[in-house]
Amino acid sequence: MGRAAPRPRTAYMLVGRPEALLVVERMDSMPFLLRGRWKQELEEVLLDNLEFVWRPCVRLGR
Repeated sequence: MGRAAPRPRTAYMLVGRPEALLVVERMDSMPFLLRGRWKQELEEVLLDNLEFVWRPCVRLGR
């Protein structure tokens, strides 16, 4: 299955930010909880793009 490239408007917006470390830790340890909570608060495209860069073991994005 091919991976979709990040969407240009927000591509890599979180990369390089200190809070990204916390997000990728949750991406690896609690991906389903992260995705569920993220949908309630923030744009999913931000998480999708960070997931594309990080390449976690479990991908929950589209």
